[in-house]
Amino acid sequence: MRQVQYLTQLLQEIIFKKSKNKKQEAIQEINNALERLTKEHPKQFHELELEETANLFIQNDAYQAELALAVADLLVEEAEMLKDQQFSKSKKAYQQAYMLYKKAQLDKNAAVPLDIHQKTTQIKQELSHKNALAEIEKLLN
Repeated sequence: MRQVQYLTQLLQEIIFKKSKNKKQEAIQEINNALERLTKEHPKQFHELELEETANLFIQNDAYQAELALAVADLLVEEAEMLKDQQFSKSKKAYQQAYMLYKKAQLDKNAAVPLDIHQKTTQIKQELSHKNALAEIEKLLN
């Protein structure tokens, strides 16, 4: 729960920094937060395959949907800031976010945001390449 609160506060800071055109600082803060999530994992967050990304949020055989949703929100912000500079990193962040959102939607006990359909639709438009979404759909089935 503390992680979710921390990430929610961080998201507010990221949005503020983005609005003040401090994108590099915002991206660095996102990377620091993601690094904390994978400190026990041999790979950095952005190096994780999609299945590894999903598995990162499974604890005691339960999917930690609220934590995954908070991370997905950060990934979307990062993807938007990187979209014009580093397309491949932006695409990977969008893919990870989309997968986390969709997996949370499948969790009957998760409190998903009311605008999750809007968020996933936006990401689908960014990931218009069919292969980018096909791998996620395959993992979710």
